[in-house]
Amino acid sequence: MGGTQSTEQGQYGFHVLKVKENSPAFKAGIEQFFDYIIGINGIKVDNGDSETLLRILNDSENKPVQLEVYSSKEQAVREVTLVPSSDWHKDNPGEKSLIGCSIRFCSYERAGEHVWHVLSVAPNSPAEMAGIIPESDYIIGSPHAVLASEDGFYDLVEEHIGKPLQLYLYNSEWDSCREVIIVPNHDWGGHGSLGCDVGYGLLHRIPRKSVNTRPSEDVSAQYSNAIFNAPADEPQEQPSSSSLPPHDEATAPSSQEEPSSSNAEQQQQQQQQTQEELPSSSAKDEQLPPSPKEAKPSSPKKDN
Repeated sequence: MGGTQSTEQGQYGFHVLKVKENSPAFKAGIEQFFDYIIGINGIKVDNGDSETLLRILNDSENKPVQLEVYSSKEQAVREVTLVPSSDWHKDNPGEKSLIGCSIRFCSYERAGEHVWHVLSVAPNSPAEMAGIIPESDYIIGSPHAVLASEDGFYDLVEEHIGKPLQLYLYNSEWDSCREVIIVPNHDWGGHGSLGCDVGYGLLHRIPRKSVNTRPSEDVSAQYSNAIFNAPADEPQEQPSSSSLPPHDEATAPSSQEEPSSSNAEQQQQQQQQTQEELPSSSAKDEQLPPSPKEAKPSSPKKDN
């Protein structure tokens, strides 16, 4: 993988619809639904030249090739190195692909805008039965049609009332895509044919990965404080004892016990200065400032 560029280079490419497990595309990090192949070995294929793409892949079997890939999620272009091969599907004679991905030529100019954020899912609804997750799931496409506008998704749902509808979903918590099958209907006992509320537009697009750095730092700080800061109502014996040398505390006589006559003079000489400068153990506890209160974690956001 090479460096990324923040500008879109061209408006069309071969949309990666599916990446098969353990394939060369899978191992190279090609992302299904988000990635568009726009070049191979320095040759642009954003004009729909599928013959050139397939010819170079076939001629480069077991040899590394450089793919130029645009990501609609990251809105950047990167270079990907993979090795076309048939070794990954030796146990599947019906598989013919050398890189293990399904592609379709289309525009990616506004691909990142056409997503529908799942805001809520009603109990016992078709959406819940299909395993759709509120807040973290985004509907990003379907093999039945190209969703190129806000109404495109709603029209597709109406066309599949009472029939299985296959949807492509992206989950922001798992950072992964999956396929689900849902049957829209009005007989499940609630409002709508899917039983879920969705949002479309600028505020409902897929978030960038970098937005999660600050919360993780806050959690780490709270976790550290909870371990190393004792509550204020706990006894302060441990902090006070650690501030004294171990030898002095171990040999210091109590206020009710006198040292033996054999070593009384030696102990008095060693501890005379310490006993004059330091107060008794109970006085030490009173003079030490209380430990800072344990950091209280912030309340988690309540799911809608």
